[in-house]
Amino acid sequence: MLKTSLACLSTSLVLCSLTPAYAQEFDGILQGLLTPDELQIHQRVGSQQAEQLGQNACNALAAGSSVQDFATEVAESLAQENLPQSQLEARALYSSKVIAVGVAMFCPDRFSQLQSL
Repeated sequence: MLKTSLACLSTSLVLCSLTPAYAQEFDGILQGLLTPDELQIHQRVGSQQAEQLGQNACNALAAGSSVQDFATEVAESLAQENLPQSQLEARALYSSKVIAVGVAMFCPDRFSQLQSL
């Protein structure tokens, strides 16, 4: 519980320190990689939540989690939403792109961990 609270606090602090231009850069890069279907998901999810997922990935990697462990957590979270299989797969692909862009932008020193997949 404390570890989760600390991760949330540190994530909030990092997000608050991002300049609007930096946030726009993340969103612009992300949107450039998305398919039309994924863009629709992004519009529903929102830029702020996408940034949060990218930051959470960095926090998890910094805390020693593997990319596979973090991706599994995200997949389990999506599975709890009881989405149809096609929507679940689309959300999973969207989330993987958000994680990759988030790691590349927010913690580029961890990017090599993504390449291990």
